[in-house]
Amino acid sequence: MTNPRQWISAETERKERHFRGIVRMHANICKGIARRHGIASPYLYADLYAGPGSLRWKNREFDGSPLIARDELTRTGLPYQAVHFEEDAAVAAQLGEALWTPASLLDAPDPDNSPVFAERCQDAYPRWLASGEGRRDRHGLVYSDPIGDPIPVDLLNATAEKFPRVDLLAYVAANSQYKRKGGSERTRFLADDIAAVNKDIVLIRRPFTAFQWTFVLWTNWAQLPEWQKEGFYRLDSETGRQILDQLNLTAREHREKANTPLFGRHYQRPEPGETYSSYAEYLKHPRFLAVRAQVFERAAGKCERCGERPPTDPHHLRYPPWGAFDAPENLIAICHACHCEIHEKAA
Repeated sequence: MTNPRQWISAETERKERHFRGIVRMHANICKGIARRHGIASPYLYADLYAGPGSLRWKNREFDGSPLIARDELTRTGLPYQAVHFEEDAAVAAQLGEALWTPASLLDAPDPDNSPVFAERCQDAYPRWLASGEGRRDRHGLVYSDPIGDPIPVDLLNATAEKFPRVDLLAYVAANSQYKRKGGSERTRFLADDIAAVNKDIVLIRRPFTAFQWTFVLWTNWAQLPEWQKEGFYRLDSETGRQILDQLNLTAREHREKANTPLFGRHYQRPEPGETYSSYAEYLKHPRFLAVRAQVFERAAGKCERCGERPPTDPHHLRYPPWGAFDAPENLIAICHACHCEIHEKAA
């Protein structure tokens, strides 16, 4: 039996709940598009790091992504094809048993339509893509949850080239998968990998826990709805850019960036007679307090770094030139614990 701690944590239940919401929304949208445009190709669901299917955390059992996708796609009545990749043969066998065992008398699982490849996705998925399955007009979702590895940009781009209407979803721990790799000389950044995927529109979720877990969704469909009540924002929005900024850099990198003054549209020029003589005086200035209020309103009661505690402190991503004033995109509203962690102080 595979050690479940390799697969799950306290964040996993929230991840699977959000994943279920994404698949449900996506499948229903694609079902409507297929009906309107007469698209006959089945919806594609590909799970690149599939895992065992059934998960347990602190005596609670719940479904992993392959079973969630199966259930949601079955519920919509959308014809679909699912492919799963899991390099651990024992875990792949667990997944096959979970996928192909009927859950009720109404179920008719089809191993041929939901194969499990007991191989690394880096080896098996390109081979599957090259096999010629499906037309270019098919819709679907390719999901990557690589645990300790960076986003598999090459595999996602291979999908985008073969199936431009299939959307791409990754679950990422920004701290462990990017910030802690390579030390001070690291050359791989989350923002670079997100930008390297060949899709026009990106949605990103507010991060959770110290690992800064987040979802990233790539699509070419400009009308794909945001899911703001669960913290999903388009990357080309102000909030989306701020989420990526906090995920992309370490605390040290944020400090270095903050100490480099901003220029251009990212600060407000002072009006005649508006001055301050110290940073403490600046923090009490009506112009700053107005921007601070906008930032805390944007945060909607959640720390913009951890997403778990109420925000108490404004934190500069970049400082304006001395004598000028902040704009909202210069600041995030965070809890005191996160603020202490950024500045390496005791809480």
